[in-house]
Amino acid sequence: MKLKRKISQKLAVFTTTLLLIISMLSALPLISAQTDGSVATEVPTFLMINVAPNPIGSGQEALVNAFMTKPPITAGFMGTGTMFEGIKVEVTAPDGTKRTLDMGKSDSTGGTWTNFTPDQTGNYTFKATYPGQHAEENVMNFFGPPTFYNITYQPSVSDTITLTVQAEPIPMFNTAPLPTEYWSRPIQAQNYFWATLGSNWYGLAAPAFATTGSYDATGNFQPYGTAPNTGHIMWVKPTHFGGQPGLPIPNDQMSNYMTTTIATNFFEPIILNGVLYYTEYSGPSAAKTAWVAVDIRTGETLWTRSAGESGNEVIRMGQVMRFKSIQEFGSWAFLYSCPSASFFGNPEYMSVYDAYSGEYLMNITGIQNPAFLIDDSEDSDQKGSLLGYYTSGGNLTMWNSSRLMLGSDGITMRPSGTKDWSEGIEWTVALPAAISQGGIAIRDHDVIVLRYAPTYNMFSSLSYGSQVTAGFDAKTGALLWGPKNQTIPKLQDVSVMGAGDKVYVLHNKDTNEAYGYSLTTGDQIWGPVKMQGNAWDHISIAAEFAYGKMFIFGFGGYVNAVDLATGNIDWTYVPRSSGYNTGYGIYPVWYNGMIADGKLFISESHMYDPPVYPGAQQLAINTTTGELVWSILSFTGRVPTAAADGYLIQWNCFDSQIYSIGKGPTQTAVTASPKVSEQGNLVLVEGTVMDISAGTKDSDRTARFPNGVPAVSDSSQSAWMEYVYMQQPKPTNATGVPVVVSVVDPNGNTYVVGTTTSEESGHYKVTFVPEVAGEYCVIATFGGTESYWGSSSETAIAVVDASATAAPQATITPSAADLYFIPAIAGLFIAIIVVIALVALVLRKHP
Repeated sequence: MKLKRKISQKLAVFTTTLLLIISMLSALPLISAQTDGSVATEVPTFLMINVAPNPIGSGQEALVNAFMTKPPITAGFMGTGTMFEGIKVEVTAPDGTKRTLDMGKSDSTGGTWTNFTPDQTGNYTFKATYPGQHAEENVMNFFGPPTFYNITYQPSVSDTITLTVQAEPIPMFNTAPLPTEYWSRPIQAQNYFWATLGSNWYGLAAPAFATTGSYDATGNFQPYGTAPNTGHIMWVKPTHFGGQPGLPIPNDQMSNYMTTTIATNFFEPIILNGVLYYTEYSGPSAAKTAWVAVDIRTGETLWTRSAGESGNEVIRMGQVMRFKSIQEFGSWAFLYSCPSASFFGNPEYMSVYDAYSGEYLMNITGIQNPAFLIDDSEDSDQKGSLLGYYTSGGNLTMWNSSRLMLGSDGITMRPSGTKDWSEGIEWTVALPAAISQGGIAIRDHDVIVLRYAPTYNMFSSLSYGSQVTAGFDAKTGALLWGPKNQTIPKLQDVSVMGAGDKVYVLHNKDTNEAYGYSLTTGDQIWGPVKMQGNAWDHISIAAEFAYGKMFIFGFGGYVNAVDLATGNIDWTYVPRSSGYNTGYGIYPVWYNGMIADGKLFISESHMYDPPVYPGAQQLAINTTTGELVWSILSFTGRVPTAAADGYLIQWNCFDSQIYSIGKGPTQTAVTASPKVSEQGNLVLVEGTVMDISAGTKDSDRTARFPNGVPAVSDSSQSAWMEYVYMQQPKPTNATGVPVVVSVVDPNGNTYVVGTTTSEESGHYKVTFVPEVAGEYCVIATFGGTESYWGSSSETAIAVVDASATAAPQATITPSAADLYFIPAIAGLFIAIIVVIALVALVLRKHP
């Protein structure tokens, strides 16, 4: 399993690093004491071995560590010097069969490791051996001149250890499962599964006439994490005045507050660790006024600062880098900035800032300005390094950010001071003469393609009818193929769309045809393939690459999904009619498409705004089927859209606000009445399910929805969000969310007593008859949807047994005789008492 292997690798890294710290401390006196050049020629070695976990289940993977008690004396901090070689481990199985594990070359700590999977139950034995070796090298000392070593390491043999293998597997590390409720950053370091939900948006390239905002140099494909399946809005935040100014300014498509032009940008997103970073601009001059860091879940501003140390810098890109050396390991997040430059010029320098605080760290001078890739190779120690490829002076160069980030000791991450761009150059290779005038057409993690295809002038895009291409190894710069001189349509507009899955694609805008070329050989493998479209598709065309397909879309609103292996069109999305809302008959689509989590997100808009035509939407299209997953009112123009941590961040020209779209938290409330009732009587359970996303608590929403914003169904979501956040009419057919009411009865039994769907107001109700007398816990649960995380609440009631209530006494109806006799007797008693009283009075008068 991949997770098992990653855990084994992490354990190995931790083990060897810990050994390094201990062994280097013990070795320092030896190294520093030998500055006179006198060293022992025979160095004893002590080989250790460990196998873990122990015991283990048959078929489970064990980690085998074989290591020396001290590191190699001549080992350098960054993997240079002579390492221990030839260490082998002899494994004896319970049935007596033997096999040998070749541990390869040690690291700088003197440690080696590998994985071993036992397939028998019983006891395995392990013993490591080292044959010895000779080393002659100069070693740099912390203080003083280098020391020359001429030494021989003596052979050594480890103790024999036993691994017990049982039939039953032992449990894996108890990491938390994926969340089923609302979650936020930071992700606990031990929650390995949760890390699959986290993703970032780096801004390593830029769409047309922008500064930043694209994912990386390959395009706008977010390969990690999830993306929203509905248009639920978390919050909105203005960047400047937007929408209609009000009279006497005309109320039309041309008069809304300015959004983007060819020379001004108002929003370009970068997202790291759940934080959105962007440069804030002023009015027509587009002066940089501040940098802003905002929580993508809540919209809370975490910090603002001046636009760089100079006050005139834009946030150019972001980086999360995993640093690993023999001294330390872990990840860091950085922001890179650069000052404004001329329209076609490069900036003079680049600065590095801490992404958490916005504090200045380092300056880089003499920079080039390439588009970058993220180093995500499995074997990279510095995973997340920025790799920039560019041509200059007849050379192809690769620049690596990690080379500049190292401290002076070479083993720590210490970006500080001022460094020259050249210090980050990983390699430079001379280009063949036939391609020396070419530029980089494709930046792929494996192949860099250079292309020279001259046109008659810059803006006419009239091809001479040929192209020269060559492919270079992205890791080493070695020439893989070419230069190849290939024929393309003459005097036509042929351009590179991009690449994916070892194929790059050319497109002829004049004929709307595509051609596929192998990144492995440079040869054409399919095409021309005619794209489905209309006349407007010849105005502009763009594409994104993911999942073995090219998704090509144009101004005409059509989207074609092309299989990169065959050139076949898998599906076509046909644009809807715009009626009188646009002058095109359809809603056009502009360049800045983005792919994430199996969905293509594109905006019905155009490059420069206004005019901002009504009814335009953000589309989320299923990349497998071409079906529309959801859409919502939006006009993004040329402003990039970003996706990270499951949220979509976009800027809307309709109101000049940032929108965060994603799965929001809810609150379920419940009451039950009467609180005490007799067994056999109905109990009414009622309550609400409300959307408690951060945006529902801003001043506009609280004024309009004093009782809160109700949660609604996925099918009602977009229209409801347009009503709540975009001043659109309240939908008349909105439906609520499912609610389950269950009880825990006096006997401890839990069961469902009713299910229902909340109303548009968020209110729900259920009635039930309690089965037995006693105290009940009543629980209302909203299980969640694609728009919301679930929530629940509970209350209590008491039910009394009807037989336990005192029965009323029966009333005896007197007979007619009783009605006559009883008053008569009462009257007789009264008469007798009167007579007795009179006799007593007479006797008192006569003594």
